[in-house]
Amino acid sequence: MILDEILRGTNSNDKRNGTIGLIRKMAGFDTFGIIATHDTVVADLIKEYPAFIANKAFESAIINDELLFDYQLKEGVCNTLSASYLMKKMEII
Repeated sequence: MILDEILRGTNSNDKRNGTIGLIRKMAGFDTFGIIATHDTVVADLIKEYPAFIANKAFESAIINDELLFDYQLKEGVCNTLSASYLMKKMEII
């Protein structure tokens, strides 16, 4: 199963609770899945299910005022704030 941003468009707390509920349900079965999320609270489930969950991320870097991606899958949670960078470039913030 591959899921991207489960329940996107719903209330943030509702979406988070639904995603966490699904992951807890899946942890009770012999399953494999990939779930894409930007919610760091969901990523913290690794503490509850260390044998079941692995956090992976794609990072970006800002070099010479340009947003660059190396497209290398890395261990852990993404820490780059690329949306903030893009909004500054568009003079939104």
